[in-house]
Amino acid sequence: MLDVAQCRILHALRGDQVDSYVLSESSLFISDYRLIIKTCGSTRLLAALPKILQLAEEYAGLREVSAVYYSRKNFSRPDLQPLLHRSFDREVDYLDDHFEEGAAYCMGSLKLDRWYLYHLNRAPAAKTLDHTLEILMSDMPDDVLEVFTQKMCADGRECTEKAGIVGMCPPGTLIHEELFSPCGYSMNGLIPNSDQYVTIHVTPEKAFSYASFETNQDEMCLYKQTRKVLDGFRPAKLLMTVFANDHSRGARDSQQALWDSELPGYRRTNCQFLKLENDETLVYAHFVRRRDPPSSGSEDEGERSD
Repeated sequence: MLDVAQCRILHALRGDQVDSYVLSESSLFISDYRLIIKTCGSTRLLAALPKILQLAEEYAGLREVSAVYYSRKNFSRPDLQPLLHRSFDREVDYLDDHFEEGAAYCMGSLKLDRWYLYHLNRAPAAKTLDHTLEILMSDMPDDVLEVFTQKMCADGRECTEKAGIVGMCPPGTLIHEELFSPCGYSMNGLIPNSDQYVTIHVTPEKAFSYASFETNQDEMCLYKQTRKVLDGFRPAKLLMTVFANDHSRGARDSQQALWDSELPGYRRTNCQFLKLENDETLVYAHFVRRRDPPSSGSEDEGERSD
């Protein structure tokens, strides 16, 4: 499956309900009835879909897909992507060839960063809570970026400690990570006795710095966790989404907080609410860091997973 997607497993961690894999291009999580794969760069994620469906049936006897979520931010250089991934319209057509009655959405301004979602839910909403927080960050300061390089750290564990990653996760999270050569960082975390995870990926090159954070944990407040992530990475721009079903009251509260107020130190450029099938909801928001007011006498104001 990963050969088709053009990435490979670096190391794995077996959890109580989820197996975690750090990949050469992001992450893979597998549980009894769910597969989550995130890739980056110019991988061919959707090309692996037929193999995923084949393996699910062959090894697990799973013949029916009940839910599909494919999402990504817009690419800064879509021309460098494989042909299928150069436009969201092509991706939607490909997914429609495999699934009936899927829906496609674009969240955010067409003139700024935006977020795409392909969604299918054929089954009634789960009777247990289900939610996902995703934060996509860019334009981070040099002192943050330097931590995720071999110039500053010897290995992934040192990156995790120096960047304060542990504080962004619920207490007791089991972490395995990778520091790439000469730079770049990937981390997966599993929350014991649950199907919950945390994953972080960092591209620290200054010209196109980027970091992503994703979790479905419910051990700590998602809004407070967002504040910890932003305090650690200090991005100039970010977009975030909070997905929740009707049973996840904590995520619904975080959606309301995101809708009602701005994040400290940031200006919200837009915020959108999406009502999906089976009482699922999604809130999308885009933020830019507020500029410090000019000092006295100064003329300067001082701004696919998947």
